[in-house]
Amino acid sequence: MPDHSLTRRHFLAASAATTVYLTTSQAGHADEMTFDFITPFSFSLAFGAVLYADAAGYYAAEGLTFRPQSGKGAALAAQMVIAEQMDAGRTGGTNFILSRVENDAPLISIATIAQLSPFFVITSGEDPADTVEDLQGRTVGMASLGGSMEGTLDLLMRKGGFDPDSVKKVKVADTAASYALIEAGRAGAFIGNTSSMIKAQSESEGVHAFAMDDGMPGQVYVAHPDVIAANPEKFIAFLKATHKAAAEIAALPQDQLDPILQAIGGKFDVSGLDDVETARSDLYTNAQNWVAKGDENLLRNVPEVWASAVEMLFEAGMITKQVDPTTLYTNDLLESALA
Repeated sequence: MPDHSLTRRHFLAASAATTVYLTTSQAGHADEMTFDFITPFSFSLAFGAVLYADAAGYYAAEGLTFRPQSGKGAALAAQMVIAEQMDAGRTGGTNFILSRVENDAPLISIATIAQLSPFFVITSGEDPADTVEDLQGRTVGMASLGGSMEGTLDLLMRKGGFDPDSVKKVKVADTAASYALIEAGRAGAFIGNTSSMIKAQSESEGVHAFAMDDGMPGQVYVAHPDVIAANPEKFIAFLKATHKAAAEIAALPQDQLDPILQAIGGKFDVSGLDDVETARSDLYTNAQNWVAKGDENLLRNVPEVWASAVEMLFEAGMITKQVDPTTLYTNDLLESALA
């Protein structure tokens, strides 16, 4: 398997070279750096850390011109980064590990933004599902077939001793509107992120949900090692600004998030901001996931979590190779950002 890890020596050498370049070349001034970032789906408060960092001017203060783009699934987001069309993107931890180990995808995790899975199984209170066992024989909607949601479901099914093929999987939008499919009898459940779950519960009565806690790194920021090596300074700048924004949001009580929401809404088209109470709950719940492993681990790839994840996936038969989990991620960029 090709070595896609970013060694500390590789990182430090590239960083030193980039620093020299930035201080000697007019074309390479830090204030002219662009950073292209892709989210897996349309902008929502699940992506509040990067949206607020941009709206508040934190990226600009670090010399970055931040250019976010919404994608159409976690798999596509990863593919755009692999193709070097994006500097970094957000995808599911399970999906990333599978792609890296089984397909030799040239990616590395530079940060874990959601320490736990942000996904929920959403059903009707009239026919609720409380565990994945209850999903057998049901049609389950999800935004990305072959992506993070399906990977999370398959892992939970296998861990529970159930056949993932006992669930009929169909593609639906990761929005609260997908609950209408359940009400119409066209689906028995759908998988949504934290934002979709909260909005569905606020808009419809009887919405039932359970968290898909699979023990994996929830959502990660991935990048191509070659792109990092070519200019590590802009990744350091990206993480420094993102950490500042995420820490600011996570430190606030739910009833004090209005200025954050207003800043995000002033720059980005994010659905649901007109319902302030729901938006507060949405952002607050997402932010608690960012610091679920402690404030000190905000954005950090927690080694114990990654070691457990690799072992779990191997035991479940979802990866066929035993790999060193430390080759899948780097914390060097984050450490430099926080130094």
